Amino acid sequence: MHTIEFSDGNDTVQIVIESANRERLTLKIDQSRMATSVTAYLSFAEAFAEAFHALQGTATLRDIDENEVMDVIFSHRGVRIMFHTSLPEKTLQTDQSYMTEPMRQIGIWNRL
Repeated sequence: MHTIEFSDGNDTVQIVIESANRERLTLKIDQSRMATSVTAYLSFAEAFAEAFHALQGTATLRDIDENEVMDVIFSHRGVRIMFHTSLPEKTLQTDQSYMTEPMRQIGIWNRL
């Protein structure tokens, strides 16, 4: 298992990769489980890295059915992380300094 933590300093949401194969990842976000394709995860990771470095942009993780699972939105006002899997939807608002550790945990090593 591999864990990615998103935090705003007060609240933390963990994304746990419970299993993976060449085509699919099974993720647990809080108490919700979902599946995503490896391609969708890599697209999210690349978009996250680009937005992280540009301090602007959006990275969206989608499930296997193309539903939005989470958005990480970088702007000059900070970073907003929206989780669409929980009811009600959960949003964290923070600054970029809290995104360095998730950037490492996501696994796009050559992009940090």
